[in-house]
Order: sequence, then structure tokens, then C-alpha cells
Amino acid sequence: MSLPAVAPSREAVAASVRRAPIVAVVRHRDRAEAARQARAFLASELELVEITFTVPDAPGLVRELLAERGEAGGPPWIGMGTVTTPARAEAAVAAGAEFLVTPNLEAEVAALARRAGLFLVMGALTPSEIVAADRLGADLIKVYPLPPVGGPAYLSVVRQPLGDVAPMLAGGGFGIEEIPAYRAAGAVAFGVGAPLLGADDASTRERVARALELARG
Repeated sequence: MSLPAVAPSREAVAASVRRAPIVAVVRHRDRAEAARQARAFLASELELVEITFTVPDAPGLVRELLAERGEAGGPPWIGMGTVTTPARAEAAVAAGAEFLVTPNLEAEVAALARRAGLFLVMGALTPSEIVAADRLGADLIKVYPLPPVGGPAYLSVVRQPLGDVAPMLAGGGFGIEEIPAYRAAGAVAFGVGAPLLGADDASTRERVARALELARG
């Protein structure tokens, strides 16, 4: 497995999470549309853009976007999501992904992320899974999917006894205006995709600005 030439430190990505706590998720079956969305996000105030493996040739798109960004580096940081298997983790690292996001618990993916020195957002839902993600070394725990199991109310209840584990990202599909409720429930970051997209680049920037305003509180 080849490592990217220059990987950002985990602390550099963590600083972006604190500064701009929205992970913009690009998840589209049409590669050209996924590329358009990614470029719109990268041109906004966002510091974390996630290209999921559901995008056709997702690693190739990450390489393209990194090449366009140039050697100056991030932020914005370009990561890969839906990293469900070790094979996907290896492909993400080889493509130069700067952080990894999983929807599931996978010890080998966590180990690969650690070896590559990458910031890891690991998916979990139940208290047992959340504790397991913390033990596997997740930098941020993606509590997912939240809306179907009670949304902010569920997160608030789970967070109460687990306040000493890794910080939590709210994920699973919710609107921009719902961000404050998840923030009040204990989330420090928010995974958002389609709701950030407007009819054109200008309206996308407006939506992103609004989401960041709410996420920062």
C-alpha cells in the first residue's frame, strides 16, 4: 500500500473540525455531477469535503481534486467516505485521501487509518458500538443514522453516559435548520450532503454559510 506524499496531521484536520464543523458529503451515482458538487463545496468556506465510494471511480475523483488544489495543501481537506472494508481503506489512502469516514465498525480499517496517520471518523449507533469505535481509535464518532432512531433526542440520551468518549458527529440525513438541535444534543460536527446544494454555485455558498453559522453556534 502506497501512502500519499504529504498527509495532513490528524491535529490539522481536527482543527478544521473545530473551526468549520461541517463535513460536506458528496454521494452521487453520476460522476460528473459528483465532481460538480465537490468543486462547489471546495470553492465555499467548507474545510472538509467527503467523496464517498458510492461515486463511480471515487479514488480517481479524489486524485483529480487534489491535483487541482495543488501542492499548497489544505484546508479544505478532501477525504473519502463509505470506507466499509480494508480494501476501500487501502484505495483511499493510495488516492491521497486526507481523512477517512466509515458508516460501520471495522477494526482493520481503523488500523489502516492509524498506520497512514489519517484522521478517522468511524460510524456507530448503539452505546456498545460507540464505545467500540472509541477503543479502535476513532478521532470522531459518526453517530449514524440518527433521524430514523429519534434524531437529537436519541443523541442526547446516548451522549449523557458517554460524554468521556471521542467527540460525536451527527449523521444520517437531516436539514440545515436541524443542526442546532443536534448541536444542543451534544454533536460537535455534522455530516451534510444534498441540503447544502443550491440551484447554482451562489446559492450553494449561501447554504454552506448558513450551515456553518448554525454549526458554530
